[in-house]
Amino acid sequence: MKKIQKMNKSRPNISSQKKKPKFNFAAFILFAFVATVLVTSGWQLYQLQHQVNGKIAQIEGEKQELLKEKSGLESEIVRLNTPSYVEQLAREQLGLVRKGEIMISPKEQ
Repeated sequence: MKKIQKMNKSRPNISSQKKKPKFNFAAFILFAFVATVLVTSGWQLYQLQHQVNGKIAQIEGEKQELLKEKSGLESEIVRLNTPSYVEQLAREQLGLVRKGEIMISPKEQ
């Protein structure tokens, strides 16, 4: 009989160890709310990043066009500063002639 009593004392009560977990409705609602906020925020960040990347690509395209226009304008500046081109413009647009030259213009009808 002593053996049985010792066994009972050494073994803890099994029913007191296994407690059934209770469903905490408030914790579930809080978790669902936090998850919804995180998912919504993540989606908004994704959309914003997509818009920003599109805008960056558009601005990069505009930048390339402006760089081409800049290089064209720089080459035109170099060409405009040459003496032969200045003389050509003076003859065509202003009707100037060199010393000793006579200007002949077609008869207007």
